[in-house]
Amino acid sequence: MGNSQFNSSKDGEGGPDREGGGFSNYQQTITAAGPPGGFSDASFAPSVLTTDGRRHPYGGVAARDRTAGPGAEGPAGDAMDVEAKADEGEEEEELVPTVFRWEHGGRQVYITGTFNNWEKQIPMHRSGNDFTYIHTLKKGKHAFKFIVDDEWRFAPDQPTVADIEGRVNNFIDVSDFVGYTGEENFEANRLKQLEANDQYSQCTPDMDEYTKEPPPLPPHLRHIILNKNPPANDPSALPVPQHVALNHLYCTAIKDGMMVLGMTERYKQKFVTTVYYSTMPG
Repeated sequence: MGNSQFNSSKDGEGGPDREGGGFSNYQQTITAAGPPGGFSDASFAPSVLTTDGRRHPYGGVAARDRTAGPGAEGPAGDAMDVEAKADEGEEEEELVPTVFRWEHGGRQVYITGTFNNWEKQIPMHRSGNDFTYIHTLKKGKHAFKFIVDDEWRFAPDQPTVADIEGRVNNFIDVSDFVGYTGEENFEANRLKQLEANDQYSQCTPDMDEYTKEPPPLPPHLRHIILNKNPPANDPSALPVPQHVALNHLYCTAIKDGMMVLGMTERYKQKFVTTVYYSTMPG
């Protein structure tokens, strides 16, 4: 037992990249090959330099949000009022809560995209070397890009699109998202159960009821400490875990007849991760 890692994944190096561009003739690609397109709210104006020398990927200037995060200049309540007014006009539309992640380091990371018309750079929340931001999106395809320490970057481990000039952005497609509430078929299932109690049969149960996918895992429980690389200056120590991940039992997929279980507990200021290795019969 001791600290270990499940399926340790390397953080991709974003490296210098060119600014994102407009979208036409949409094509999904991991290597950013081929022209992008299909995003109706993207701007096709030529690139414009901002006052500090940075370029906006779609030609406009993405104003940095100074109402939250480092260097805030105004009360957060003003931004909340603006968002509340915007939400009033979207009550009739189905919105999808979406988690954006940047896992490639940096001191300050912002995000912008078609979901806000590239008009504002929104600060992301930091946890160790990772940055996250949760935003409700309209169903469809959305392009976005990160600003890491005043440099435009895209995440190489996430889907990308590129224009004919080779400028690359990340994108996400939430067109097929279906929310799970657990109440959709409650009444129908109750009636079926009442009918089943009054009769016996030899009918085969509907296997779809036993093959449904489980509800989506909450985003803050998806990224656990055992999947992170140890610090370079001290490989024997794991990074400090998020408090919401404590006292949860995690397991890996069975591989080579071996299942691995892990749990992190806290004792005062110390975190202890226990890993169990179990061989599967057969």
